[in-house]
Amino acid sequence: MLNIISRSIISTHNRGPRKVVANLLKGLDEIGYPYVVNAALDAADTLWIHDDSAALEAALALPGSPAIIAGPNIFTLPSEIPSSVLVKNVLFIHPAKWVQEFWDRFSTTKINSVVWPVGVDTKTFAPIDSMTKDLVLVYNKQRPQSDVDALCKALEARGERFAVLTYGNYKETEYQELLAEAKAVVWVGRSESQGIGLLEALAMNVPMLLWDIKKFGDFVGASQSSFSAEQLAFTPVTAAPYFDERCGVWFIAQADLEPTLTTFLNSLSTFSPRSYIEAELSLAKQAMAFVELFKINFNKTDSELKSPVLHSTKKWRNGTLYFKCLTRLKDAVRLVIR
Repeated sequence: MLNIISRSIISTHNRGPRKVVANLLKGLDEIGYPYVVNAALDAADTLWIHDDSAALEAALALPGSPAIIAGPNIFTLPSEIPSSVLVKNVLFIHPAKWVQEFWDRFSTTKINSVVWPVGVDTKTFAPIDSMTKDLVLVYNKQRPQSDVDALCKALEARGERFAVLTYGNYKETEYQELLAEAKAVVWVGRSESQGIGLLEALAMNVPMLLWDIKKFGDFVGASQSSFSAEQLAFTPVTAAPYFDERCGVWFIAQADLEPTLTTFLNSLSTFSPRSYIEAELSLAKQAMAFVELFKINFNKTDSELKSPVLHSTKKWRNGTLYFKCLTRLKDAVRLVIR
């Protein structure tokens, strides 16, 4: 039995960190592996601590040696990891290879880590064939306004109908509705550890033109101050760690915008992005890959992982009614402020 410890799963904000947990749960259901969410830390011998550093430290203080996978939303930088955690047998997961390389580059201690991306929900994000698809959706995530303006000007010059969606300023239902009528997406984004929102667009079989980046610091916003100059200059990075020729085309330099846009719009029928998601990032495939991490790194057997037995019926604090009510209250306040 797997015990999943997560703060994000309690939230009503259905953003990336929450989807990492929610999509894994759907995948585990598909492949028939049992789990509990936010049970007491000693309830099971296999733990995934998704985003709760206090739970990680508390779990490491338990008697015995529970198998613990941590991340990917628990620490942003390796310097945030307490030294007491680093000396323990914890396996950290990163959604993409470039993130693992970033951590290796800026960590002063060897960190035991693997790359594992979560699967994409292709049932929720499925194409609606009955819809007229004549929209180009421009998605902007923390890029200079000049980039967005240049793109919009190029689309206007071609007589294209388009809409601009800005990260953090829309509801998921709005995103789905726009994708349903989109013949293409132009993604103007910053570095992504996985980019679940981007992958959901591909799952709806919408071809994508990716305006990619050169280095980690290619974004605008206050969070620039959270990183050193060396970290901001880190390369290679990408706005789409999971993307190939089935999905669309990509470019980096603004000078290539015009010719690449023309080529892309003239080639929409040649792409099949949903087939890429179904083959590479299905819920079941990635859930099984997650289960394999416990088998390979902690010698857990299938019978152990499928055992329905729990050592305790108590809850970790994230699973209490108080924590749930507090989280929902904070969500409501953020919604009002936004």
